[in-house]
Amino acid sequence: MATVALTVTFAGCAGCGACLLTCPTHAIRPSGGDLYARPDLCTGCGECVEICPVDAVRLHDSEEVR
Repeated sequence: MATVALTVTFAGCAGCGACLLTCPTHAIRPSGGDLYARPDLCTGCGECVEICPVDAVRLHDSEEVR
């Protein structure tokens, strides 16, 4: 399984929660008004990217994030 880091661009986030409800592994979690993704649960499936109505969710390989 590939290691994936999920970055949520908060400036564009509408706060609808669609990504939270869609994530099959429940990797996306709320934290103090923000969102974060647990890398140990994220499989990189991209469901959150597809469902986001404002294109605020981006998936990046761990190599790209470094």
